[in-house]
Amino acid sequence: MSDFHFIYPWRLLGLLIAALLWYLPYAQASAWQRLMDKPFAQALIVGRGTRLTQVLPWLFALGVIALAGPTWQRELPAALTPESNVMVVMQQDLAMFAQDLAPSRNARMQSKISALMENSPGARYGLVVYSSQAFVTTPLTQDPQFYSLFLHAQNPALMPEGLGSGLKQAVDLAVKNSPQSPRSLILVADTLSAADAAWLEKTTLPLQIWVPGTATGGALPEQYASRGIDTRLNVERFSAVRDAGIPVTLVTHDDSDIRVVQSHVQQSVTHQNNARSDLHWKNSGWLLALPMLVILFFWRRQLICVALVMPMMFWSSHSDAAWLDAWVSPDIQGQHAFSKGNYRSAAEHFRDPLWQGIAWYNAGNYAAATTAFRRAPQTPETLLWTGNSLAQQKQWQAALDTYDQALSLRPDWKMALDNREKIAHIVMQLRQKQREAEQEQGDDMDDGPDKVVKDLKKGQGVKQKDIGAVPGDAPQLNQWFENLQVSPSGLLESLYRNGAQETTP
Repeated sequence: MSDFHFIYPWRLLGLLIAALLWYLPYAQASAWQRLMDKPFAQALIVGRGTRLTQVLPWLFALGVIALAGPTWQRELPAALTPESNVMVVMQQDLAMFAQDLAPSRNARMQSKISALMENSPGARYGLVVYSSQAFVTTPLTQDPQFYSLFLHAQNPALMPEGLGSGLKQAVDLAVKNSPQSPRSLILVADTLSAADAAWLEKTTLPLQIWVPGTATGGALPEQYASRGIDTRLNVERFSAVRDAGIPVTLVTHDDSDIRVVQSHVQQSVTHQNNARSDLHWKNSGWLLALPMLVILFFWRRQLICVALVMPMMFWSSHSDAAWLDAWVSPDIQGQHAFSKGNYRSAAEHFRDPLWQGIAWYNAGNYAAATTAFRRAPQTPETLLWTGNSLAQQKQWQAALDTYDQALSLRPDWKMALDNREKIAHIVMQLRQKQREAEQEQGDDMDDGPDKVVKDLKKGQGVKQKDIGAVPGDAPQLNQWFENLQVSPSGLLESLYRNGAQETTP
């Protein structure tokens, strides 16, 4: 609620009228009160004026606050961005083999992270592991099977041994491999060095810490028990980081810690979206209509009947839309229609050009979508939608130019790069077909005017793949995964070994 404010703060001046309504009954007394003693008048005078004057100021004040537009979050267009991009940074020191969390800290965290991803539909998850060095194990993906495959194949024994901590390197890799916003970093760590704790206290990244283990520590497997590894949590360092403002959640035996971590992710996403200037603030003043109706019900029930019956007396099919517009904003009606899949109706209601464009795009009217997107603020997301709409209309060069504009505002944006690559491939195919056609035409002219030339049959031309709002995984990644002949653990071990050799001086 740190972003709470009023969209129309000047309307709060109406509270002065509410204060005046509260003061007026006490400013003047009735004629009977002037003639009789005050205790005697209060005992004899029966009326509803007191009840009226006590309720009306509160009712008026709530109405003024509702009209002022209280808000605390931005209103996101549907399907504009995924819920969040979550990069898990997981420590893989040998203490993660400790068995104070059965069967081990590492195995318990693998299950916890998998459950967190299952409870976050729409979010993309990636994994970075570190000990003395840091490695990207899994890029951002929405595929739980692909993510879990390498998450559960990971264990501290695969990591190259060395001195020092790779925490800062791991966080840098997580930031580099995730879009700028909305982004969430979850650090899973059971040990913090003094330098790591001091660095974390100063960071401004959207980061939280998920701590597996106990203050008393746990036993290690036999092959590591003789190394003298301290598995006890350094509670003081984690407490100092928490006091600096970074959320710290201790792993529990149930799912309560998962809910806390998920809540921190949602809060981080909301905070980052609220910092965006290209989105409208969500007017939540309508929520105050509920307490106003309750006051009306206990104050004047007949007013409820009038409010419900009178519109029905004057209702007609022609006035239905106008009556609804008077009470519910067109954008809210559009959002309701969009959620039901009535995209054409949603587009006709939306006044926000970005929302209207997304609705027309989902309705299949790509020309109208392009027009709407061009009226919206030209942010990277808007330009991406514009490029997709142009691609659906087979305006290939215009789509490429629009993707280039989006990339100029947000370089290395994977979504825009992937879509541009697909369109560029289609353009290359079309140019190749054109060159072949020109070559054949030249050959035909050489063969004389009597040569029979056949037209292309159906299906012989260039095949166009639909360009969606959110592209799937890269084809190179899919091909690598399908041709995988070794175990995931073996692949990770090879990745870490080669990475360690590259960083060795």
